[in-house]
This record gives sequence, structure tokens and C-alpha cells, in this order.
Amino acid sequence: QSISQSIKIKIMWCKPKWLTVESYGLILVLLSAILYAIAGAFVKLGHVEGGLPSTELVFARGIFQGGIVVLGLYFCRDDKQQRLIYRPFGNGVAARKLVWMRGVLGGAGFLLDYHCMAVLPLGDAITLMSLYPFLTIFLARAFLGEEIKPLHLIVTTASIVGAVLIAQPTFIFGVDNDADLPTSSLGYITGCLGSVCLACVVTLIRKAGKIGVHTFQLLLSWALFGIVFSVLFGPSEGVWKLPESAEVWWYVAGVCVVGAWAHLMLNYAGRLAPAGLVSVVRASDIMWAYACEIEIFGQQPSRWTWMGVVLILASLLAIAGEKSRGGG
Repeated sequence: QSISQSIKIKIMWCKPKWLTVESYGLILVLLSAILYAIAGAFVKLGHVEGGLPSTELVFARGIFQGGIVVLGLYFCRDDKQQRLIYRPFGNGVAARKLVWMRGVLGGAGFLLDYHCMAVLPLGDAITLMSLYPFLTIFLARAFLGEEIKPLHLIVTTASIVGAVLIAQPTFIFGVDNDADLPTSSLGYITGCLGSVCLACVVTLIRKAGKIGVHTFQLLLSWALFGIVFSVLFGPSEGVWKLPESAEVWWYVAGVCVVGAWAHLMLNYAGRLAPAGLVSVVRASDIMWAYACEIEIFGQQPSRWTWMGVVLILASLLAIAGEKSRGGG
């Protein structure tokens, strides 16, 4: 029995028998969203308190994740008992195209989102980056043949509205007098394009799962392009440097370990469930990220924030209710 088969058995062993594969996948996506939020908190701590450029943190995570993935590719085998390391980007032209596209769009999406956060108020940036679930539903319909149900449109809309209420963008709620951040029309364009990239990535992951692309092959593509893009665009952020204290090293370790686990779970689970629902559950990371802001950075929630949390939770509960009734 190969190591890859053992891993698969252990993963499925963790799945309760009463859960369908799609429901199990959505639960893993929810867990990945929580981990993404925690990893984001480590990124902020490393950037604010450690003075590390975000591109340097992405480079570190790419190296860490890439090393783990290469080991996984060496030990895991395909259906013909051949090591995946000999075909790290998939078997066949179609699989390789999907894997490369996933890497390119994932890397490009990171750069677009970072530029958006750098030049816009944070609330504006988060709102724009939370628009992707709505687009994902239609991409999944066009390229995957997934059915668009009224409930899916409702929960997607509720999720986006919830994200807006939590982020409280200036173009809706007005400008905070305490904020002095210049805005850029290019920032709004890059924010929208970043959402398009993420919607495409979620759709590609689901498509890759349908043709048998391994999770490690998807993860390798992101690691490679994440490293390349961070090196190419890193100089625009400033000089990279080693962490100056043990505390900052722990922040970097948190970015690498927690971020890699979140990415692994998303790329594995995203192949199991409909892309539209995956995007809605994945978008709940804004709620968990705000919870980190409250707990770690002392952010005080407003009534709009609580309303946004209620909407996102209601969306997740609606999806859970549909799955418990066997509705897709």
C-alpha cells in the first residue's frame, strides 16, 4: 500500500459516515477559512511589528510550502504506482494547463490584492476582494455545468453584504476622519481584478478535481509562482531583511505553517464540493479575520460589524441546512 493511499484512507477516515463528500469538503473549506484568517494575523504582526515586507513573507511561505509539497510528490503515487514527482504538474495536456493556470492566476491574484490593500483604505480593499463568490457561481455554471439555485444566489448576496458591513468601505460609509490614506483609481481596478482571479482559482480547483489532478500538484504551482512573483515585485516594497527577534521569527513560522495548512485544506476540499458554495464558505474568512482583529489588535466592533457577522453566519447555516436535507 503506497503512502498516498494511506493518506487518502486517513483523510476519509476522519469523515463521519453520515456526511456526504460535498458536505465534508465544505467543512474543510470552513476550517481553511479560519486558518487563512489566523495566517493573515501573523502576516500583519510580521509586517507591522517586525517590519517585514509582505512579499518577503510570501517568499518564505512559498519556500516552506514548496519543500513540503516536493516531499509529498516524491512519496505519493498515481493510479499506475508512479511517483508524482515525475509528473509534478499533472498527467496529460489538460491537467497541466489547469495546474499552470491555477499557479499563474493565484500568484497574480496575490499581487493584485496586495496593491489594492496598499493604495486603498482597508475596508474598500476587503470589500472589493470579497466580490468573487458571485462571479464564481456563474463561472461554475459556464465551465463546470453546476446548477445555479435561488438559494445559492441568496446566500452569495448575503455573504457579500455581510462582508461590506464588516469592512465598511469609504465609498459607502464615508471617510474616517482619523484615516489619512490616499486613494487610487488603479487600486479599485486591481481589487476587482483580484476578485476575478480568485473566482477563477476556485473554479480551476474544482475542475482539476474532476479530472484527477492531485492536491500536491495544485499546491506546487502556487508555490512556484508565489516565489517568482514575490522576487520580481519584492524590490518595490523595500529591502528584505532577517527577523530581528525570536518573536518575529515565531510570526514568520505562523505565516508558513498555518498558511500552508490553510492552502492544503482549500486545494484538497475545493475539489470535492461545488465551486459556487466553496467560494461562499471561503469568503467567511473576513468574519474570522475580524475576530482576530478584536482578540489580537483590540479592534472594537460596531453595530454594522455585528450585522455583517449575522449575515455571514446565516449564509453558512443556510448552506449547512441545504446539505443536511440532501439538497445538492
